[in-house]
Amino acid sequence: MEKSKIETYLGFCIRSRKIIFGVEMIERQKKGVSLLIVDGGIGKNSLKATMQAKERFACPLLMTEESLLGELLHRPAVKVVAITDNNLAKAILASASEPQLKLYSGGNN
Repeated sequence: MEKSKIETYLGFCIRSRKIIFGVEMIERQKKGVSLLIVDGGIGKNSLKATMQAKERFACPLLMTEESLLGELLHRPAVKVVAITDNNLAKAILASASEPQLKLYSGGNN
């Protein structure tokens, strides 16, 4: 199976330690978040906390199809990640035209 560009970029983020896993760790972060990526199967309270982080960091939020984020990261329990590298965040956003990823703007996506 061929890797997608998003999966490759997320792998770069993991290897360079420019990624934060989970809502609680993102809430602890003070600054430096360039992009948030959320799984479609995230819980209501976790989505609310992620939306607050989106406002606090003034960064874009990508929403994936249900359980796709865990597959891309090879970590099935992960429902939200934050990318802290600006260049990798831009590369992921540029590749976000894939049908499984949508830029979240609020409301129903």
